[in-house]
Parts: sequence; structure tokens; C-alpha cells
Amino acid sequence: MARKRRPAAETKAEILDAAQEQLVQHGPAELRLDVIAAEVGISRQAILHHFGDREGLMREVVSQAWLGLFRDLSELSEAEPDELIGRIDEVTRTRGNARLGAWLLLSNTGLPEEVFTGALAHLPEKLAPGEDPREARYKLLLVGAALFGDAIFGQRLRQAIGLPDSEEDRKDFQAWMGGQLE
Repeated sequence: MARKRRPAAETKAEILDAAQEQLVQHGPAELRLDVIAAEVGISRQAILHHFGDREGLMREVVSQAWLGLFRDLSELSEAEPDELIGRIDEVTRTRGNARLGAWLLLSNTGLPEEVFTGALAHLPEKLAPGEDPREARYKLLLVGAALFGDAIFGQRLRQAIGLPDSEEDRKDFQAWMGGQLE
């Protein structure tokens, strides 16, 4: 049976989605073109046609992942103060961005440093208007680092220090952190 031809942009988007999901689940070392091709319903050669090679695919996935993360984090400025910690948890843990970011940073597969410089500089002022900008940045750094860390290794850390690990326990931690910031 002949394969149904899809528009190139649609195929490329499906490849990127499948590759990003594979990265979130397994990390860069486990990114397999054959697995992505089977998931999307195309040949391995079709992936190579769109991206040149595995590294070209990685570069594109990494670029989209970081830009998506910056977009998601920028949207936090629309959150009410009492929803902020929950929204950061959603962006980092629920959407898999913390794991993906950790894999990408540790693999040295990423964007130039200039892409990161100032990418979220507007966020502290939007989240805490009128507050000392340095203080607002430190608070955001503390919350971001804690929630990124919690998303990556919180389960194991809770085990190690004798805390239970359930969704309710995560919410309790987030509420406690929110109290520390007030």
C-alpha cells in the first residue's frame, strides 16, 4: 500500500513533536530516528530529508524546546500571585520542561548563550510591580530553582529525607514555599 503524502510542514512538525517527547522521556542519548519514524508513520529517510542528520534534528528540537520553555515562562506574568507557584510547577514538571532542560544542558546540545541572556528579564517586574527588582528576581530564582529541582529529582530526594511523595505532598510543599516568600 502506498503511503499517503502529507504536507512537508505537517510532517516536519510531527517529527519534532515525536522527537521532543522522546527527549523528555529518555534523554538525548536515546533519541532514535527509527523510533521517531515508526511513531510518525514515515521512513527514516524522510527524517533525514527534513533535518539532514540526527544532529540537525537535535538542533531543531533543542531550539524549539528552549523557545517553548521561554514562552511558557513568559506567560507566568499573566498569573495571579496566588497561582504563580502552581503555574511554575505546571510549566516545569507537568509539561516535562524541567527534565528536557536538564537533559539538554547536560548534553551540551543547545543554543548559544546569547539566547538565554535576558530572555525572562521582564518577568520579575510583571510579577511584582513596585517591588525592589533585585528582590523580585531573587524570589523568582528561588521558586524556579526549587520547582525545577523538584520536577527533576524531588521524588528521590523525598525518599532520601523520609517525606512521602504524592501529588498532595507536592502541593503542600508548594504552599509552604509560597508562605516563605510572603
